[in-house]
Amino acid sequence: MSDEADLKIAYLIIGMMAVTIASRAFFILLGNRIKISEWGLETIRYAPLAALIAILAPEIFLPVGTSSISEFNLRFPNIWGGIAAMIAFYFSRRMLPTLVVGMSVYTAARFWFS
Repeated sequence: MSDEADLKIAYLIIGMMAVTIASRAFFILLGNRIKISEWGLETIRYAPLAALIAILAPEIFLPVGTSSISEFNLRFPNIWGGIAAMIAFYFSRRMLPTLVVGMSVYTAARFWFS
């Protein structure tokens, strides 16, 4: 890479750091001087779930090697492992059984469909 490209990457990283620090420090620095409405607090509660779904959904429904949802196939082991993990979590509400069941079904489906 050229020096100009390296400099652009450095500026990008510094800019992302500044935005992250500002957004995280906003509520800490202002403390009780700013009040958030009940609607805002309710919305913030769902942010971690939305982020988790945004990360996991493409991994489950668009496995490696696919480029669009039109390549969706029930023979992908990711789908079966994800479904099994969701069912396990629904019944157990615990992380360890969710991981064990999801990975077991994923492994079995991987060998079954390959």
